[in-house]
Amino acid sequence: MQMNDEATAPIPEELWSLFRMHAELCKALANEHRLAILNALSPGEMCVGDLAVALGLPIHNVSQHLRVLKERMLVRPRKDGKTVYYSITNPKFIEGCTVIRQALIEQHQAAGRSLLAAELLDALQHSSVKTPAV
Repeated sequence: MQMNDEATAPIPEELWSLFRMHAELCKALANEHRLAILNALSPGEMCVGDLAVALGLPIHNVSQHLRVLKERMLVRPRKDGKTVYYSITNPKFIEGCTVIRQALIEQHQAAGRSLLAAELLDALQHSSVKTPAV
């Protein structure tokens, strides 16, 4: 290992704290069901029951995943009577997921592999219907 003559300053603790928060957020995103929930919520808020139907998942499972997303401040609840609606806390989370997905598609295409999901995503993005971005 070669060392520079100039000393490199250690990473400040505040930056390590940000890295830890980022890692915890990534843990919340490291589940296809939670990514699907964010995708479904990208156009606007939905209640748990509607999310369950849209995703084909049991309400109990959707509720558990929403709890994790809420703990990581990715979604926020809004209660209206007995119904709880969820929405995305910051559209930049959706944008970040979209960029990662685009990079995955580009990597597969560069390797000469095709992803059926890439074709589906392209078709959805070019349709006249507003589609979720996650």
